[in-house]
Amino acid sequence: MLTGSETSKGIGIGVARVLGLTEISEMVSAGSVDAFFSSLKPGTVLVANHLTPYMVAKLKACGVAGFVCETGGMTSHSALVARSIGLPAVYGVPGATKAIQNGDTVIVDGLSGYVYERPDPELALEFASRKEKYIESRKELEKFCSMKTKMADSENAEVFCNVNDIVDVMHSLDNGGEGIGLYRTENLYAEAGHAPGEEEQVRAYSRIAQAMDGREVVIRTLDIGGDKSLPYLDMELESNPFLGYRAVRYSLGNRRFFATQLRAILRASALGNISIMIPMITCVDEMREVKALVYELKSDLRDEGYDYDDNIKVGCMIETPSAAIISDMLALESDFFSVGTNDLVQYTMSADRGNRNVAYLQSVTQPAVLRLIKQTIDNAKNAGVPVSVCGEAAADPALIPILAGMGCRRFSVNPGAVPEVRRTLSLWSVSDAEKYVSDILKMPSDNEIKEFMRRSARI
Repeated sequence: MLTGSETSKGIGIGVARVLGLTEISEMVSAGSVDAFFSSLKPGTVLVANHLTPYMVAKLKACGVAGFVCETGGMTSHSALVARSIGLPAVYGVPGATKAIQNGDTVIVDGLSGYVYERPDPELALEFASRKEKYIESRKELEKFCSMKTKMADSENAEVFCNVNDIVDVMHSLDNGGEGIGLYRTENLYAEAGHAPGEEEQVRAYSRIAQAMDGREVVIRTLDIGGDKSLPYLDMELESNPFLGYRAVRYSLGNRRFFATQLRAILRASALGNISIMIPMITCVDEMREVKALVYELKSDLRDEGYDYDDNIKVGCMIETPSAAIISDMLALESDFFSVGTNDLVQYTMSADRGNRNVAYLQSVTQPAVLRLIKQTIDNAKNAGVPVSVCGEAAADPALIPILAGMGCRRFSVNPGAVPEVRRTLSLWSVSDAEKYVSDILKMPSDNEIKEFMRRSARI
Protein backbone atom coordinates (compact mmCIF):
# COMPACT_ATOMS: atom_id res chain seq x y z
CA MET A 1 0.00 0.00 0.00
CA LEU A 2 1.21 3.49 -0.89
CA THR A 3 0.08 6.72 0.75
CA GLY A 4 -0.54 10.08 -0.91
CA SER A 5 -0.99 13.57 0.45
CA GLU A 6 -4.02 14.72 -1.56
CA THR A 7 -6.80 13.27 -3.65
CA SER A 8 -9.43 13.71 -6.31
CA LYS A 9 -12.56 11.92 -5.02
CA GLY A 10 -13.61 8.55 -6.29
CA ILE A 11 -12.38 4.95 -6.46
CA GLY A 12 -10.60 3.60 -9.52
CA ILE A 13 -9.63 -0.02 -10.15
CA GLY A 14 -7.64 -0.97 -13.21
CA VAL A 15 -4.43 -2.08 -14.88
CA ALA A 16 -1.33 0.07 -14.46
CA ARG A 17 0.44 1.96 -17.19
CA VAL A 18 3.61 3.51 -15.75
CA LEU A 19 4.85 6.68 -17.43
CA GLY A 20 8.44 7.51 -16.49
CA LEU A 21 10.14 10.89 -16.63
CA THR A 22 12.26 9.91 -19.64
CA GLU A 23 9.21 8.73 -21.56
CA ILE A 24 7.36 11.97 -20.75
CA SER A 25 10.32 14.06 -21.97
CA GLU A 26 10.65 12.06 -25.17
CA MET A 27 6.90 12.28 -25.76
CA VAL A 28 6.88 16.06 -25.37
CA SER A 29 9.98 16.48 -27.57
CA ALA A 30 8.47 14.34 -30.31
CA GLY A 31 5.12 16.12 -30.14
CA SER A 32 3.36 12.79 -29.53
CA VAL A 33 1.44 13.70 -26.35
CA ASP A 34 -1.98 13.41 -27.99
CA ALA A 35 -1.07 10.11 -29.66
CA PHE A 36 0.04 8.61 -26.35
CA PHE A 37 -3.12 9.53 -24.48
CA SER A 38 -5.39 8.38 -27.29
CA SER A 39 -3.62 4.98 -27.13
CA LEU A 40 -4.54 4.40 -23.47
CA LYS A 41 -7.08 1.64 -23.00
CA PRO A 42 -10.27 2.16 -20.96
CA GLY A 43 -9.75 0.88 -17.43
CA THR A 44 -6.11 1.94 -17.30
CA VAL A 45 -4.65 3.37 -14.09
CA LEU A 46 -1.98 5.84 -15.17
CA VAL A 47 1.04 6.16 -12.85
CA ALA A 48 3.44 9.06 -13.42
CA ASN A 49 5.88 11.38 -11.71
CA HIS A 50 3.87 14.35 -12.95
CA LEU A 51 1.50 15.44 -15.68
CA THR A 52 0.69 18.92 -16.88
CA PRO A 53 -2.91 20.14 -16.49
CA TYR A 54 -3.34 19.76 -20.25
CA MET A 55 -2.25 16.10 -20.08
CA VAL A 56 -4.64 15.36 -17.21
CA ALA A 57 -7.48 16.90 -19.19
CA LYS A 58 -6.73 14.41 -21.96
CA LEU A 59 -7.54 11.53 -19.61
CA LYS A 60 -11.22 12.49 -19.71
CA ALA A 61 -11.71 11.08 -23.19
CA CYS A 62 -9.65 7.93 -22.61
CA GLY A 63 -11.85 6.15 -20.10
CA VAL A 64 -8.95 6.00 -17.66
CA ALA A 65 -9.98 4.44 -14.33
CA GLY A 66 -7.63 6.44 -12.11
CA PHE A 67 -4.39 8.37 -11.81
CA VAL A 68 -1.47 8.08 -9.38
CA CYS A 69 1.00 10.97 -9.27
CA GLU A 70 4.30 11.07 -7.38
CA THR A 71 4.26 14.85 -7.05
CA GLY A 72 1.72 17.60 -6.53
CA GLY A 73 -0.79 18.56 -3.91
CA MET A 74 -4.47 19.31 -3.53
CA THR A 75 -4.32 22.70 -5.20
CA SER A 76 -1.78 22.02 -7.95
CA HIS A 77 -3.41 22.85 -11.27
CA SER A 78 -3.11 19.22 -12.37
CA ALA A 79 -5.16 18.13 -9.35
CA LEU A 80 -7.76 20.81 -10.04
CA VAL A 81 -8.26 19.45 -13.54
CA ALA A 82 -8.57 15.89 -12.18
CA ARG A 83 -11.36 17.04 -9.88
CA SER A 84 -13.00 18.97 -12.69
CA ILE A 85 -13.29 15.85 -14.86
CA GLY A 86 -14.23 13.58 -11.93
CA LEU A 87 -11.11 11.41 -12.19
CA PRO A 88 -10.21 9.35 -9.08
CA ALA A 89 -6.62 10.30 -8.27
CA VAL A 90 -4.05 10.31 -5.49
CA TYR A 91 -1.26 12.90 -5.52
CA GLY A 92 2.01 13.11 -3.61
CA VAL A 93 2.83 9.38 -3.76
CA PRO A 94 6.66 9.18 -3.70
CA GLY A 95 8.19 6.15 -5.42
CA ALA A 96 4.96 5.15 -7.16
CA THR A 97 6.60 4.68 -10.57
CA LYS A 98 9.09 2.24 -9.03
CA ALA A 99 6.69 0.37 -6.72
CA ILE A 100 4.12 -0.19 -9.48
CA GLN A 101 4.87 -2.00 -12.73
CA ASN A 102 3.11 -2.07 -16.07
CA GLY A 103 0.28 -4.59 -15.98
CA ASP A 104 -0.20 -4.53 -12.20
CA THR A 105 -3.73 -4.34 -10.87
CA VAL A 106 -4.02 -1.07 -8.93
CA ILE A 107 -6.70 0.38 -6.66
CA VAL A 108 -6.80 4.20 -6.47
CA ASP A 109 -8.66 5.23 -3.33
CA GLY A 110 -9.37 8.89 -3.96
CA LEU A 111 -11.55 9.03 -0.86
CA SER A 112 -8.83 8.15 1.67
CA GLY A 113 -5.59 8.84 -0.21
CA TYR A 114 -4.26 5.29 -0.50
CA VAL A 115 -2.99 3.33 -3.50
CA TYR A 116 -3.02 -0.48 -3.40
CA GLU A 117 -0.66 -2.18 -5.82
CA ARG A 118 -1.29 -5.84 -6.70
CA PRO A 119 -4.22 -6.27 -4.25
CA ASP A 120 -5.40 -9.76 -3.31
CA PRO A 121 -8.82 -10.82 -4.68
CA GLU A 122 -10.56 -10.18 -1.35
CA LEU A 123 -9.37 -6.56 -1.19
CA ALA A 124 -10.27 -6.00 -4.84
CA LEU A 125 -13.83 -7.23 -4.15
CA GLU A 126 -14.09 -4.99 -1.08
CA PHE A 127 -13.13 -1.91 -3.11
CA ALA A 128 -15.44 -2.86 -5.95
CA SER A 129 -18.23 -2.78 -3.34
CA ARG A 130 -17.00 0.57 -1.96
CA LYS A 131 -16.95 1.97 -5.47
CA GLU A 132 -20.60 0.98 -5.98
CA LYS A 133 -21.59 2.58 -2.66
CA TYR A 134 -19.79 5.79 -3.61
CA ILE A 135 -21.61 5.89 -6.94
CA GLU A 136 -24.92 5.37 -5.11
CA SER A 137 -24.14 8.21 -2.68
CA ARG A 138 -23.49 10.49 -5.64
CA LYS A 139 -26.87 9.52 -7.10
CA GLU A 140 -28.61 10.54 -3.86
CA LEU A 141 -27.33 14.07 -4.42
CA GLU A 142 -28.93 14.32 -7.85
CA LYS A 143 -32.16 15.78 -6.44
CA PHE A 144 -30.17 18.92 -5.56
CA CYS A 145 -29.32 19.47 -9.23
CA SER A 146 -32.78 20.84 -9.96
CA MET A 147 -33.25 22.83 -6.75
CA LYS A 148 -32.66 26.52 -6.19
CA THR A 149 -29.73 27.34 -3.93
CA LYS A 150 -31.02 28.41 -0.52
CA MET A 151 -29.73 28.34 3.01
CA ALA A 152 -31.79 26.81 5.84
CA ASP A 153 -33.56 30.12 6.52
CA SER A 154 -34.35 30.60 2.79
CA GLU A 155 -31.48 33.05 2.24
CA ASN A 156 -30.64 32.96 -1.46
CA ALA A 157 -27.21 31.86 -2.67
CA GLU A 158 -25.74 30.76 -6.00
CA VAL A 159 -23.56 27.90 -7.18
CA PHE A 160 -21.60 28.67 -10.32
CA CYS A 161 -19.10 26.40 -12.07
CA ASN A 162 -15.41 26.40 -12.96
CA VAL A 163 -14.94 25.06 -16.48
CA ASN A 164 -12.19 24.33 -18.99
CA ASP A 165 -14.20 23.77 -22.18
CA ILE A 166 -17.65 23.38 -23.70
CA VAL A 167 -17.94 19.81 -22.37
CA ASP A 168 -17.57 21.13 -18.82
CA VAL A 169 -20.22 23.74 -19.60
CA MET A 170 -22.63 20.95 -20.54
CA HIS A 171 -21.81 19.18 -17.26
CA SER A 172 -22.46 22.45 -15.45
CA LEU A 173 -25.94 22.67 -16.94
CA ASP A 174 -26.64 18.99 -16.22
CA ASN A 175 -25.72 19.48 -12.55
CA GLY A 176 -27.73 22.67 -12.09
CA GLY A 177 -24.93 25.24 -12.25
CA GLU A 178 -26.40 28.73 -12.17
CA GLY A 179 -23.64 30.29 -14.22
CA ILE A 180 -19.95 30.03 -15.08
CA GLY A 181 -17.87 31.64 -12.35
CA LEU A 182 -14.53 30.79 -13.95
CA TYR A 183 -13.79 29.82 -17.52
CA ARG A 184 -10.09 28.91 -17.65
CA THR A 185 -8.90 30.02 -21.06
CA GLU A 186 -5.57 28.17 -20.73
CA ASN A 187 -7.18 25.00 -22.08
CA LEU A 188 -8.10 26.78 -25.32
CA TYR A 189 -4.50 27.95 -25.76
CA ALA A 190 -3.09 24.50 -24.92
CA GLU A 191 -5.39 22.49 -27.18
CA ALA A 192 -4.79 24.78 -30.15
CA GLY A 193 -1.05 24.10 -30.05
CA HIS A 194 -0.54 27.71 -31.07
CA ALA A 195 -1.64 31.13 -29.92
CA PRO A 196 -5.29 31.14 -31.06
CA GLY A 197 -6.21 34.11 -33.22
CA GLU A 198 -9.02 36.55 -32.56
CA GLU A 199 -11.61 34.77 -34.71
CA GLU A 200 -10.79 31.40 -33.16
CA GLN A 201 -11.27 32.84 -29.69
CA VAL A 202 -14.48 34.64 -30.60
CA ARG A 203 -15.97 31.33 -31.74
CA ALA A 204 -14.95 29.55 -28.53
CA TYR A 205 -16.23 32.25 -26.16
CA SER A 206 -19.44 32.79 -28.14
CA ARG A 207 -20.22 29.09 -28.09
CA ILE A 208 -19.99 28.99 -24.30
CA ALA A 209 -21.99 32.21 -23.83
CA GLN A 210 -24.75 30.97 -26.12
CA ALA A 211 -24.85 27.57 -24.40
CA MET A 212 -25.44 29.32 -21.08
CA ASP A 213 -28.40 31.18 -22.61
CA GLY A 214 -28.19 34.45 -20.68
CA ARG A 215 -26.58 33.08 -17.51
CA GLU A 216 -23.38 34.87 -16.56
CA VAL A 217 -20.08 33.58 -17.95
CA VAL A 218 -16.94 34.91 -16.23
CA ILE A 219 -13.98 34.52 -18.57
CA ARG A 220 -10.58 34.62 -16.88
CA THR A 221 -7.85 36.02 -19.09
CA LEU A 222 -4.87 33.78 -19.71
CA ASP A 223 -3.39 32.59 -16.41
CA ILE A 224 -0.08 31.27 -17.68
CA GLY A 225 3.08 30.65 -15.66
CA GLY A 226 3.75 28.87 -12.39
CA ASP A 227 3.06 25.19 -13.12
CA LYS A 228 1.22 26.01 -16.36
CA SER A 229 3.26 26.49 -19.50
CA LEU A 230 2.70 26.83 -23.23
CA PRO A 231 5.81 25.69 -25.13
CA TYR A 232 5.10 27.85 -28.17
CA LEU A 233 5.26 31.04 -26.10
CA ASP A 234 8.95 30.40 -25.42
CA MET A 235 8.70 31.86 -21.93
CA GLU A 236 11.94 32.41 -20.09
CA LEU A 237 12.78 29.77 -17.48
CA GLU A 238 12.59 31.24 -13.98
CA SER A 239 14.01 29.96 -10.71
CA ASN A 240 10.70 30.68 -8.97
CA PRO A 241 7.95 30.88 -11.60
CA PHE A 242 5.11 31.21 -9.07
CA LEU A 243 6.60 34.56 -8.07
CA GLY A 244 7.60 35.49 -11.58
CA TYR A 245 6.34 36.66 -14.93
CA ARG A 246 2.90 35.04 -14.90
CA ALA A 247 -0.82 35.74 -15.44
CA VAL A 248 -1.63 39.46 -15.75
CA ARG A 249 2.06 40.33 -15.58
CA TYR A 250 2.74 38.37 -18.74
CA SER A 251 -0.38 39.71 -20.42
CA LEU A 252 0.43 43.36 -19.73
CA GLY A 253 4.02 42.76 -20.83
CA ASN A 254 2.75 41.39 -24.17
CA ARG A 255 0.04 43.90 -25.02
CA ARG A 256 -0.67 42.80 -28.60
CA PHE A 257 -1.06 39.21 -27.42
CA PHE A 258 -3.32 40.38 -24.57
CA ALA A 259 -5.29 42.70 -26.84
CA THR A 260 -6.18 39.78 -29.12
CA GLN A 261 -7.81 37.95 -26.22
CA LEU A 262 -9.60 41.02 -24.87
CA ARG A 263 -10.95 41.92 -28.33
CA ALA A 264 -12.28 38.39 -28.72
CA ILE A 265 -13.99 38.48 -25.32
CA LEU A 266 -15.51 41.88 -26.07
CA ARG A 267 -16.86 40.73 -29.42
CA ALA A 268 -18.31 37.56 -27.88
CA SER A 269 -20.03 39.69 -25.23
CA ALA A 270 -22.49 40.84 -27.92
CA LEU A 271 -23.89 37.29 -27.91
CA GLY A 272 -24.19 36.55 -24.20
CA ASN A 273 -23.77 37.61 -20.59
CA ILE A 274 -19.97 37.75 -20.38
CA SER A 275 -17.68 39.28 -17.75
CA ILE A 276 -13.89 39.60 -17.75
CA MET A 277 -11.79 38.44 -14.80
CA ILE A 278 -8.13 39.32 -14.34
CA PRO A 279 -5.85 36.84 -12.49
CA MET A 280 -2.92 37.50 -10.14
CA ILE A 281 -3.68 41.16 -9.41
CA THR A 282 -1.32 42.58 -6.79
CA CYS A 283 -1.82 46.34 -7.05
CA VAL A 284 -4.28 49.01 -8.22
CA ASP A 285 -2.03 50.07 -11.10
CA GLU A 286 -2.49 46.67 -12.78
CA MET A 287 -6.27 46.95 -12.72
CA ARG A 288 -6.14 50.51 -14.03
CA GLU A 289 -3.85 49.46 -16.87
CA VAL A 290 -6.16 46.59 -17.84
CA LYS A 291 -9.23 48.83 -17.76
CA ALA A 292 -7.49 51.46 -19.88
CA LEU A 293 -6.67 48.81 -22.47
CA VAL A 294 -10.27 47.54 -22.46
CA TYR A 295 -11.51 51.10 -22.97
CA GLU A 296 -9.07 51.59 -25.87
CA LEU A 297 -10.13 48.31 -27.51
CA LYS A 298 -13.81 49.20 -27.20
CA SER A 299 -13.10 52.37 -29.15
CA ASP A 300 -11.25 50.40 -31.84
CA LEU A 301 -14.05 47.84 -32.16
CA ARG A 302 -16.66 50.57 -32.37
CA ASP A 303 -14.72 52.24 -35.20
CA GLU A 304 -14.44 48.88 -36.95
CA GLY A 305 -18.19 48.28 -36.70
CA TYR A 306 -18.17 45.40 -34.24
CA ASP A 307 -20.86 44.96 -31.59
CA TYR A 308 -19.99 44.36 -27.93
CA ASP A 309 -21.47 44.88 -24.49
CA ASP A 310 -20.43 48.41 -23.57
CA ASN A 311 -21.28 47.68 -19.92
CA ILE A 312 -19.20 44.51 -19.69
CA LYS A 313 -17.95 43.93 -16.15
CA VAL A 314 -14.23 43.76 -15.42
CA GLY A 315 -13.32 42.17 -12.11
CA CYS A 316 -10.25 40.79 -10.42
CA MET A 317 -9.18 37.67 -8.63
CA ILE A 318 -8.14 38.13 -5.03
CA GLU A 319 -5.47 35.47 -4.79
CA THR A 320 -2.48 37.35 -3.38
CA PRO A 321 -2.11 38.77 0.14
CA SER A 322 -1.41 42.21 -1.33
CA ALA A 323 -4.73 42.18 -3.20
CA ALA A 324 -6.62 41.12 -0.08
CA ILE A 325 -4.93 43.79 2.05
CA ILE A 326 -5.86 46.57 -0.40
CA SER A 327 -9.22 45.05 -1.37
CA ASP A 328 -10.94 48.23 -0.22
CA MET A 329 -8.94 50.15 -2.85
CA LEU A 330 -9.32 47.46 -5.53
CA ALA A 331 -13.08 47.55 -4.94
CA LEU A 332 -13.08 51.07 -6.38
CA GLU A 333 -11.50 49.75 -9.59
CA SER A 334 -13.38 46.44 -9.95
CA ASP A 335 -16.92 45.43 -10.88
CA PHE A 336 -16.61 42.20 -8.88
CA PHE A 337 -14.19 40.07 -6.86
CA SER A 338 -13.47 36.37 -7.03
CA VAL A 339 -11.42 34.96 -4.16
CA GLY A 340 -9.00 32.32 -5.45
CA THR A 341 -8.28 30.41 -2.27
CA ASN A 342 -5.74 28.03 -3.81
CA ASP A 343 -3.14 30.67 -4.64
CA LEU A 344 -4.14 32.84 -1.68
CA VAL A 345 -3.12 30.02 0.66
CA GLN A 346 0.09 29.42 -1.28
CA TYR A 347 1.23 33.03 -1.15
CA THR A 348 0.01 33.76 2.37
CA MET A 349 1.69 30.68 3.86
CA SER A 350 4.76 30.82 1.57
CA ALA A 351 4.08 27.17 0.69
CA ASP A 352 4.37 25.91 -2.89
CA ARG A 353 1.00 24.35 -3.72
CA GLY A 354 2.71 21.51 -5.61
CA ASN A 355 5.25 20.59 -2.92
CA ARG A 356 4.13 17.66 -0.73
CA ASN A 357 6.74 18.53 1.94
CA VAL A 358 4.86 21.71 2.83
CA ALA A 359 1.37 20.34 2.17
CA TYR A 360 0.57 20.66 5.89
CA LEU A 361 0.61 24.43 5.42
CA GLN A 362 -1.76 24.26 2.46
CA SER A 363 -4.87 24.91 4.51
CA VAL A 364 -7.59 27.51 4.07
CA THR A 365 -8.21 27.31 7.82
CA GLN A 366 -4.87 28.83 8.66
CA PRO A 367 -5.91 31.89 10.73
CA ALA A 368 -3.96 34.28 8.47
CA VAL A 369 -5.80 33.02 5.38
CA LEU A 370 -9.21 33.22 7.05
CA ARG A 371 -8.57 36.80 8.14
CA LEU A 372 -7.63 37.82 4.59
CA ILE A 373 -10.77 36.21 3.15
CA LYS A 374 -12.96 37.89 5.78
CA GLN A 375 -11.30 41.25 5.14
CA THR A 376 -11.87 40.89 1.39
CA ILE A 377 -15.55 39.95 1.74
CA ASP A 378 -16.16 42.79 4.20
CA ASN A 379 -14.49 45.35 1.92
CA ALA A 380 -16.44 44.08 -1.08
CA LYS A 381 -19.76 44.33 0.79
CA ASN A 382 -18.93 47.82 2.05
CA ALA A 383 -18.25 48.95 -1.52
CA GLY A 384 -21.27 47.18 -3.00
CA VAL A 385 -19.03 44.91 -5.08
CA PRO A 386 -20.24 41.32 -5.65
CA VAL A 387 -17.82 38.69 -4.33
CA SER A 388 -17.52 34.97 -4.96
CA VAL A 389 -15.12 32.23 -3.92
CA CYS A 390 -13.77 30.01 -6.69
CA GLY A 391 -10.98 28.00 -5.09
CA GLU A 392 -11.19 24.44 -3.77
CA ALA A 393 -12.55 25.77 -0.47
CA ALA A 394 -15.82 26.66 -2.20
CA ALA A 395 -16.52 22.96 -2.81
CA ASP A 396 -15.50 21.67 0.63
CA PRO A 397 -18.55 20.89 2.82
CA ALA A 398 -16.44 21.65 5.91
CA LEU A 399 -15.49 25.12 4.66
CA ILE A 400 -18.73 26.22 2.99
CA PRO A 401 -20.41 27.32 6.27
CA ILE A 402 -17.31 29.37 7.13
CA LEU A 403 -17.49 31.21 3.81
CA ALA A 404 -21.26 31.64 4.13
CA GLY A 405 -20.83 32.99 7.66
CA MET A 406 -18.36 35.55 6.30
CA GLY A 407 -21.00 36.75 3.85
CA CYS A 408 -20.19 34.83 0.67
CA ARG A 409 -23.31 33.98 -1.32
CA ARG A 410 -21.73 32.84 -4.59
CA PHE A 411 -19.67 29.68 -4.77
CA SER A 412 -17.89 28.62 -7.97
CA VAL A 413 -16.91 24.96 -8.11
CA ASN A 414 -16.27 22.12 -10.54
CA PRO A 415 -19.55 20.92 -12.11
CA GLY A 416 -19.67 17.64 -10.21
CA ALA A 417 -19.59 19.46 -6.85
CA VAL A 418 -22.72 21.58 -7.43
CA PRO A 419 -25.25 19.26 -5.72
CA GLU A 420 -23.10 18.76 -2.62
CA VAL A 421 -22.49 22.50 -2.22
CA ARG A 422 -26.21 23.14 -2.55
CA ARG A 423 -27.04 20.46 0.04
CA THR A 424 -24.44 21.83 2.48
CA LEU A 425 -25.82 25.37 2.24
CA SER A 426 -29.33 24.05 2.87
CA LEU A 427 -28.20 22.81 6.30
CA TRP A 428 -27.03 26.18 7.61
CA SER A 429 -28.96 29.35 8.44
CA VAL A 430 -27.24 32.71 8.16
CA SER A 431 -27.24 33.21 11.93
CA ASP A 432 -25.79 29.75 12.59
CA ALA A 433 -23.05 30.29 10.01
CA GLU A 434 -22.20 33.74 11.37
CA LYS A 435 -21.94 32.39 14.93
CA TYR A 436 -19.84 29.49 13.65
CA VAL A 437 -17.31 31.69 11.86
CA SER A 438 -17.22 34.15 14.77
CA ASP A 439 -16.02 31.33 17.02
CA ILE A 440 -13.51 30.10 14.46
CA LEU A 441 -11.94 33.52 13.89
CA LYS A 442 -11.01 33.67 17.58
CA MET A 443 -8.90 30.51 17.33
CA PRO A 444 -5.13 30.92 16.82
CA SER A 445 -4.29 27.49 15.37
CA ASP A 446 -5.15 25.58 12.23
CA ASN A 447 -5.30 22.36 14.25
CA GLU A 448 -7.72 23.88 16.78
CA ILE A 449 -9.95 25.12 13.99
CA LYS A 450 -9.97 21.74 12.24
CA GLU A 451 -10.88 19.94 15.47
CA PHE A 452 -13.72 22.43 16.11
CA MET A 453 -14.95 21.91 12.56
CA ARG A 454 -14.83 18.14 12.99
CA ARG A 455 -17.01 18.34 16.12
CA SER A 456 -19.43 20.75 14.42
CA ALA A 457 -19.89 18.83 11.15
CA ARG A 458 -23.50 18.48 9.99
CA ILE A 459 -22.95 15.88 7.29
